[in-house]
Amino acid sequence: MILDSYQCSSCYFEDKEPSSRIDPATISPPQPRRTFQNVLVVFVCVERYDSRQEIEQVADEFGALADLLGKRPIVLCPNVHLSVDRAPEKQAVLLVAELEKLLSERGYEVHRLSFGYHKKYGLECNGNVGSVVGRRFYGSERKQFLRLLTRLGVCPPDTLPKDMPVWAEVLMERQLKVLGNRRETYDVAKQMVEDQLDATGNGELWTCMLFEGERQPMDDYLSQLYTIIENYPDVRVHRAMNLSVPGFSNAARHLFRKYPDAIESGRLRIYNSKVSDIEFLLSRHAVLLAFPQIPRKAGSHAGEISFGIYCKDADFAKNLIQWYRTFLVDPRFGWIRTESDLDEVISELEEEAFQEKHEDD
Repeated sequence: MILDSYQCSSCYFEDKEPSSRIDPATISPPQPRRTFQNVLVVFVCVERYDSRQEIEQVADEFGALADLLGKRPIVLCPNVHLSVDRAPEKQAVLLVAELEKLLSERGYEVHRLSFGYHKKYGLECNGNVGSVVGRRFYGSERKQFLRLLTRLGVCPPDTLPKDMPVWAEVLMERQLKVLGNRRETYDVAKQMVEDQLDATGNGELWTCMLFEGERQPMDDYLSQLYTIIENYPDVRVHRAMNLSVPGFSNAARHLFRKYPDAIESGRLRIYNSKVSDIEFLLSRHAVLLAFPQIPRKAGSHAGEISFGIYCKDADFAKNLIQWYRTFLVDPRFGWIRTESDLDEVISELEEEAFQEKHEDD
């Protein structure tokens, strides 16, 4: 569950029109224009697998906010656009109502706004320390791993934790660690790369888009990639890139031209990936899967990383290596060995995108 909260001296909300992209049965009755004074406005997004556990964590967080800002009325405004892992509408409506009830039981004055409408609104924020606060509640490691499986298409979106596949149950016995923020995620990734480079002989890295969303990616993973290719001839890099995105297809062409010897020898192996919103780094002993904080437009890359799932376990990594192509690599093309093959792949993907856009129009 994601909260985006604002301490407002005044604000207003006005329903414009109901959404045409959600279940009509979940759209609440329209509300008249509503104005509030001296409130905490909270945009709330219910994510897949959120439950009573996350609701209680959120309610506890409001206690911390009250200590920081003082206890004031709360305006709950549903906002599904805060996450790419948003819950089905019925689940979202139910849990937002549960949150309202729990907060009321704890003594808060709560105003819940309508669900399912495009809204016009205005906020006047106080601008003091803590007046704008964002929070995300991740749930258990088990839920996070299931979120990964559904994002990769391994499990259907409506899969519940109790329905996780048997092989995934085995993986869950490993020590998965949820990294709570962007800096932790980057630090772990850099340490994984350093550990692999320090290993003696025949190191390998499997990666997909890691750090591509940074404002200065050359200062992070891409510069490290160049260092590996140039200074560590015994390390092989498997690089999956979403070549349907122009930025990535151009980057792939650059790699073919900058490192032809590494490409030809197989030290740098390029694949097409159908994944646009997961960042991934895998060594022989550890795996890191990172998720974006802010969804990009369709077909774009991840953007800033919000958190990651990390496991340092050789058996776990060994299994993930076997599934790398299944999860992250487009099997139609496999390992792209020459620049002419790369151009053919990019042309085919561009044609598919054109046809899809033409059909939508």
